[in-house]
Amino acid sequence: MKPITIIGSYNVGLFLRGDRLPTRGETVIGEEFYEGGGGKGSNQAVAASRLGAPVRFIGRIGFDKYGQDALMMYKRLGIDVGTLQVDPTIHTGISVILIDQAGHNLISVVLGANARLSPADIDASESALRDSFIVGCQLENDRRVVEYALRKAHALGVPTFLDPAPAAKLPEDLYPCLDYIKPNEVETATLTGLTVTDVASATAAGRWFLERGVKTAIITLGEQGAVLVTATEARHFPAPRVKAVDSTGAGDIFAGAFLTALRNGRTAGEAIQFANHAAAISVTRRGVVEAIPTLAEVEAAAGR
Repeated sequence: MKPITIIGSYNVGLFLRGDRLPTRGETVIGEEFYEGGGGKGSNQAVAASRLGAPVRFIGRIGFDKYGQDALMMYKRLGIDVGTLQVDPTIHTGISVILIDQAGHNLISVVLGANARLSPADIDASESALRDSFIVGCQLENDRRVVEYALRKAHALGVPTFLDPAPAAKLPEDLYPCLDYIKPNEVETATLTGLTVTDVASATAAGRWFLERGVKTAIITLGEQGAVLVTATEARHFPAPRVKAVDSTGAGDIFAGAFLTALRNGRTAGEAIQFANHAAAISVTRRGVVEAIPTLAEVEAAAGR
């Protein structure tokens, strides 16, 4: 069984919860602090693994407490870490997440070891890439390395998936190397220059990606769900209605669930429906890794 290979970041998340988020220059008193494993790549790998997919993770962590915590978590979940590099010269990535009562958040990240991922690391993992069902990336590592990895996987004939976050402009010639792209409204605006507020504008943005060579565009709209655009269809998938407690990591859990559903033979539309349910469950819980639902929970929510 070919695994899902995620190339990406690990950041320990330091979570501070309070009544509201501070404005610029303001200090607010929080009510709760906790920490947990995070990073967009890691979250996606953990979500896919928890939902039952075989997963391999390619990235860099520091030789410190947080890096050791990451290794223990991956081993506990059965994630293949043979391509994960431990760098003794720099700290593991750190993210600070501020959360208000409504579950909205502000996030700041210091990449640490994630910024040291190199093309040499990707080349050293060529056999692992070749043996992948799909290769997923985000933009929390050096963007040039991410682009290199996507081009390499595409050249090897392996399907590619990009979650373009944090948002950054991409070279036009990278788009034909992408089988799937999954930006949210803000990321879509950065990439395309188009304002996305509803299904119609998301559909237009999805067509923008297809015109540049992407095979499948998935524009996520938060509480409004997601829009799928391919050469043959444009379809809206509403999100389940839930009371959000913490939206941190919901997009990553969506991505991991989507990749898992594809891995299990579902169509892109079916995979979006599965991912919508997984993300909806996650926002009703605190944290990221702790909020990832089980396969049984998602299937029960989806009525399967």
